[in-house]
Amino acid sequence: MYEELNRFEQIVFDVCSVFLVIFYSYAALIHPMATQYHRGAYVIITYVLIFLLYKSKSKIMRVVDYILILLSLVSIGYWMFMFETINYRTGAETQTDMVFAIIGVLIGIELARRVVGNVFVFLGVVMLTYGIYGYLAPDLVSHAGAPFTELCVSIFYKSDGVFGIMANVLATYVILLF
Repeated sequence: MYEELNRFEQIVFDVCSVFLVIFYSYAALIHPMATQYHRGAYVIITYVLIFLLYKSKSKIMRVVDYILILLSLVSIGYWMFMFETINYRTGAETQTDMVFAIIGVLIGIELARRVVGNVFVFLGVVMLTYGIYGYLAPDLVSHAGAPFTELCVSIFYKSDGVFGIMANVLATYVILLF
């Protein structure tokens, strides 16, 4: 996969990989990082590396890959730099918060499609549909349901979503093993 990247993409890949190792070595040995930087750096670099390695086949769609990388940087960067503000207004998210959350969730689904395959996308769409239309389900499994934007905010910003326990474990322990 790495060999298929052009020279510029290989340099970006190498810089991101080395930065990840240096960042987490520094955070582990010298100065622990705040939550948003600790988890955000891992997620943002992982997204970039995945879009570089699991690239689209056509040249025109490769441009879309670069747009998705840019959107990843912007949406995750927004979470990192607005972390305290977003946490203080939990439950009262702004339109901007919702837009970045929707972008982040949709990019996460696209990343999963590239790495794991279409089965994950199907399951994700089924679960999002259940989250929205849970009030139509049989009584045993029904719930009030939530708007799509509210689900995306929960998935993207809350501590059990994209930046939750899994990102923390991967960023804390798996990175340090290498």
